[in-house]
Amino acid sequence: MANSKKGTKQVNPPTPKQRVEKQFGTKAALVDKIIALYDAPEGSRAKLMQTANSKLVTHLHNTDRLIKQFGSREGAVTAILALRYPKGAPESEKTKLSAFSPWRLADAYRQATTAKK
Repeated sequence: MANSKKGTKQVNPPTPKQRVEKQFGTKAALVDKIIALYDAPEGSRAKLMQTANSKLVTHLHNTDRLIKQFGSREGAVTAILALRYPKGAPESEKTKLSAFSPWRLADAYRQATTAKK
């Protein structure tokens, strides 16, 4: 154990729930922050409220990174389609990508850039 000597205080790292409460106050505030960052599809709030706190913190990080890189969700979709379909993308592909989570959009962009090389 890390602090197993006699007389030393045991240090336990904060749980994901404690981290969420310290940084955002409540889980609902964290979900609202995630939804405010990008145009979330309908029903996202209820789905996010059922997600574990640790996954929500990761989701916020990924959403924030996506917004910084592309400016918006639509910007990410446009960048991916431009890489995959240089001559023009089908509308069905755009609708499919628009429903992706920020994590999947970042992964799709990574795959499109590596396939381009």
